[in-house]
Amino acid sequence: MIKYKGYIGHFTFDEKTNLFQGRVANTHDLITFQGKSVKETQQAFQDAIDEHLDWCKKYGKELQKPFSTGY
Repeated sequence: MIKYKGYIGHFTFDEKTNLFQGRVANTHDLITFQGKSVKETQQAFQDAIDEHLDWCKKYGKELQKPFSTGY
């Protein structure tokens, strides 16, 4: 589990693609990320959150605050 700006990400390693693949757990929007290393995956998670927030602002989509997952 990783956290950034109130968002929580989970990721696993996929042996078929040789990549870490993840998604943001505490939002209704589908936000995914991937990387070749743990460090790269953590950065991809942060980039995905920042890009999502920028997109929402640019297109006037109401920002959903991260919701509690009970973790």
